[in-house]
Order: sequence, then C-alpha cells, then structure tokens
Amino acid sequence: MMYRTFLFSLIISAGINTLAQKAVTLDECLSAAMKNQPLSGQNEIYKESSSLQQKNINNGKLPQLNLNGQATYQNEVIKLPFSVPGVTTPVVPKAQYKVSLDANQLIYGGGTMDAQNLVEDYSLQLNQLNNDVELYKVRERINQLYFSILLSDLNAGVINNTVSDLNSRLSKVNASIKEGVMLPSAAEVLQAEILKAGQRLLEVTTQKRMLVSTMQVLTGLALNETSTFVEPLIDVDLSVYTNLRPEFGVFGLLQQKLEATKKLSVSKDMPRVYGFGTAGYGNPGYNVFKEGSAFFYTVGAKVTWNFWNWNQTSREKQILDLNSSIIENQKNAYDLANKAHVQQYLADVQKAGELIKSDEQIIELRKSITRSAASQLENGTLTATEFVTEQLAEEQALLNRNLHKMQLLQSKALYKAATGGL
Repeated sequence: MMYRTFLFSLIISAGINTLAQKAVTLDECLSAAMKNQPLSGQNEIYKESSSLQQKNINNGKLPQLNLNGQATYQNEVIKLPFSVPGVTTPVVPKAQYKVSLDANQLIYGGGTMDAQNLVEDYSLQLNQLNNDVELYKVRERINQLYFSILLSDLNAGVINNTVSDLNSRLSKVNASIKEGVMLPSAAEVLQAEILKAGQRLLEVTTQKRMLVSTMQVLTGLALNETSTFVEPLIDVDLSVYTNLRPEFGVFGLLQQKLEATKKLSVSKDMPRVYGFGTAGYGNPGYNVFKEGSAFFYTVGAKVTWNFWNWNQTSREKQILDLNSSIIENQKNAYDLANKAHVQQYLADVQKAGELIKSDEQIIELRKSITRSAASQLENGTLTATEFVTEQLAEEQALLNRNLHKMQLLQSKALYKAATGGL
C-alpha cells in the first residue's frame, strides 16, 4: 500500500493547502517586481546627476574669479637714460610682487549654454528610457513565469483527477477480484498506472516549485508552491497596431539629441562678449616710476569671434545628419521586425482560439469514451490495459486544452508586450 501513501502526500501538497493561501494576481506580481528591482531607483539617480551637471553648465553665466599671486626678482629694471639736476630719479625695484583678483563675466555666449543644457536634458531622458527598457524585460519575464505557473496548476489538477478516477476504478476492480470475476492482473495494471500518474504529478509540482521560487526572488513576495495564482483577464485590441515599446522611443530621443547637438555646434561659432576686471596690490603698481607698493585695478570688455574654422562646423552638421539617417534606418528596421512579431502573435491568438474550440469537442468525446470503457471494465468485457489507454487519452485531451488555453493568454500578453502596452 506504499503507492497510496505516496500519492496521498503528493495530492495534499498540490491542492489541499491552497485553500489557506492568499490569491496572487499578475498585476500584483508585476507591481512587486518593479518595487523589488534595484534598477527602479536608477531614474532618480540619473535625474540628480543631470541636475548637478546642468548647474555646472549654468555656472558659466556667473563671474569667474581667480586669485593670483606672483613674486619675482630681475637682474635689470627700467632706468631713465638721463638725469635732471635737483630731481631725484625714481628707482624701479628689482624685487617685485603682486597679488590680484581677476574677474571674467560672460555677457553674451551665442546660446552655447542653453544648447548644452538641452543636450544634457536629452541625455537624461535617454538614460531613463534605457533603464525603462531593462525594467520592461523584467515585466516580460514575470509574464512568462506567471503563465507557466498557471499551466502547472491546471495540469496538476488534471493529473489529480486522473489519480482519483483510477483509485475509484481500482476499488471496484478489487471488489470484482474478491468475487472471482476478474484476475488480479487487472488491479496490478491500474496500480502501475496510478504510480505513473504520481510521477507525472511529481514532475509538475516540482516544476511549479521552481517557478514559484524564481517568482519570489524577482518580486520579493512571500510565495510558495501552495500559493494560488489567479488567471488574468487580458483584453487587447488586435485590430490596431501601435509601437509604444521603450526601445522604439530611444530612437526618437537619439535623433532629438543629435538636433540639439547640431545647435550646440553652431553656437560655438557665434561671437562672445566678456566683461573683465582685475584689482590688486603690489610693488610696483601700474606706475613703475612711483616707488613703493600700490593698489591697482583694470576694467574692460572684449569680444572673441572664431569667424572662420575651415568649414569644420559645416562638416560636423553633415556628420550629425548622417548619424540621424542611420538612426532613422535602425528605427524603421526595428519597427518592421516588431510588426512581424505582432503578426505572429496575432496568428497564435487565432490558432489557440480555434484549437480550444476543437479541444472542448475532443474532451467531450473522450469523456464519453472513458465512461463507456469504465462500464465495460466493470462488466469484464474490457481489459484494464484497454481502459487505461482510454483514460490516458482523456487526460491528454485535458492537458492539451490547458496548454492551448495558456498559449492563448500568453499570445495576448506577448502582443501587449510587443506593442508597449504591458
């Protein structure tokens, strides 16, 4: 009777304890996975880093201050080539020093800093969107895990029903054996098939345990093999194609960043106007003929304009335009490949729907055949081996329906994922 104890423990672990478990939904798993992902906080880090970078760029609009100090000794200084009677000629010291504060203020920069800020803003958006791409991959993996778990649950239920039905038949066969109506080999056939079903159940429950453990790691939820997973309702509009995947958005942002970079390149050729000033103390001052240390200062303005750079800016713009064309080609190629995937998912949805319809018809026929075979087994007109064949055919029909049912849901989920609606 060891096989009965073995099967009883499997059935208990696969089904009975689920009643005490809180139901888990796909949305709950997706939400928990996003919170549990270390990359979820990455966008805020990118934002903070970009804010600091833009502050550094904007510092160019503030006065630039430099404190300078210098001490020298020279072997010769300026002297008057003549002397005036009664007048003491000032002597320029050979040992000189000065300390000064220099200030430069950008008055007009040709829009360079605004262009730099715009480029940095697009860099921030690209970093965040690329991070979203990685998070989207996690959502897709959660989807796949969830449907695999659902399929394991459904298959475990089918096998459990098979075991229950075989045990019921075994009890009746044992009664017939005691009455001398059947041979003991009939019971042995059923016992062997019950053990095989137990092996199939063990494989399914082990697979689910592995899937649930992976789900627990990715979501941080308190899950185990007895957790109940709710079948989701997935509603998609299969008639309209849109591409909202984050990868597709990356191409658009790259092109916008190139346009901003083009403006930055042009701005570097614009004139620049600066105000400047120097104030200091030294020996000698600006008047070298005045002995002793003195304060000094200078204020002024200057203009710089790199009006000719041998067409370097023009070539840079051409390079950026070529890069934009490359990105446009890559974007179109990606969208074309994505449309092909979407068409495959549409075909899979339609195929799974048709298969489920025929599955239902096959199951009804198989159930009828199994009932007839069970009656014949009890009447002794059918062998246990022949009954088991029909029983397994019914089980396989149920398993096929479960598979096609999950394929339908998963194809819809893949369609949503491919169009960016996940």
